[in-house]
Amino acid sequence: MGIPIAIATSFLVTLTLMPVIIRLFKSIDLLDRPDKRKIHRISTPSLGGIAIFIGILLAVLMSVSFSDLTVHKYFIGGSILIFLLGVRDDLSSLLAHHKLVVQVFAAILVVFFGEVKIEGLNGLFGVNNFPWVFDELFTIFVIAIMTNAYNLIDGIDGLAGSIALVISGFLGWSAFHSGNYVDATLAFSILGASLGFLLYNWYPSRVFMGDTGSMVFGFMLTVLMIKFLAVPSPPSPIVSPVAVSLSLFILPVYDTLRVFIIRFYQGVHPLAPDRNHIHHVLLKLGYNHASSTLILLAFNVAIVSLTVLFQSIGELWLMLCMATIATTFGVLLDRKLMKREAARVAQLIPPEIKLSKKHTSV
Repeated sequence: MGIPIAIATSFLVTLTLMPVIIRLFKSIDLLDRPDKRKIHRISTPSLGGIAIFIGILLAVLMSVSFSDLTVHKYFIGGSILIFLLGVRDDLSSLLAHHKLVVQVFAAILVVFFGEVKIEGLNGLFGVNNFPWVFDELFTIFVIAIMTNAYNLIDGIDGLAGSIALVISGFLGWSAFHSGNYVDATLAFSILGASLGFLLYNWYPSRVFMGDTGSMVFGFMLTVLMIKFLAVPSPPSPIVSPVAVSLSLFILPVYDTLRVFIIRFYQGVHPLAPDRNHIHHVLLKLGYNHASSTLILLAFNVAIVSLTVLFQSIGELWLMLCMATIATTFGVLLDRKLMKREAARVAQLIPPEIKLSKKHTSV
């Protein structure tokens, strides 16, 4: 009964609190206002992550026994730190390195005190077990990177919440089949909160989750993914956990690598804001927020489905296939955008200039 209660509680609490959040922040004029960096055109409340986190926390408190909560206290404590960091950042933007300090500290709580760590790569690149200490440091690095990578995909209505549905649903299913009911409850609590939030965040959005929601999602889902990696097969039904984990997070991972490469090529700071994310490309191609979200959601689901279906071919081949598919997807969208921009520029050239160029070439 714990899992159904968790889903219902997180969904209903988030759904109930969301209009309160919207009215409250509109009344005190605390809104995310449009500017040249942002793509929304209407001032919108951006602290929907408060309702999301309260929904998840209450669902866990109601569905998990006190003894199990004690075991997971560092995970909950780290999540609370990330939540407070997100609220602070949404109220008044923090510098990237200030946020990173808190994220690393939250990861340290989970890794060194909660004993959640990546111990190896399941034979990928010949690595089964990491040497002492390296596993802790690598896990902290992964948590910090993935928390920020997930934050970066929260750029259009519905996207971050929809991807959270896919990841939490899969991790919840896997944990349940492995007999890890506490982790399953945690994952399904995130799923319920995501559903409640999406009813207000689907295009046209009435509220944004803000860094409060996106960093909480990134942190909690990454920690649950790391715990998923630690489950042996059997009892886990997944025999290529590293590749499957990457497939779940393929969108934030690919999008982060993509924009970093573009910024490096352009000679700008890797953390400088821009409109080169994959969701920005879809918007420039004429898709609206809903269509762009559905395209990227379908891409993520397809990658996960293919990885699970063909996981018997091995971790390395799966990773290569994912990299190929993701890169091809991005390149095709970029080429389509380049052709569209070239056609638009050609239409702006006066006819007499086109004619003079034609005669000159002849």
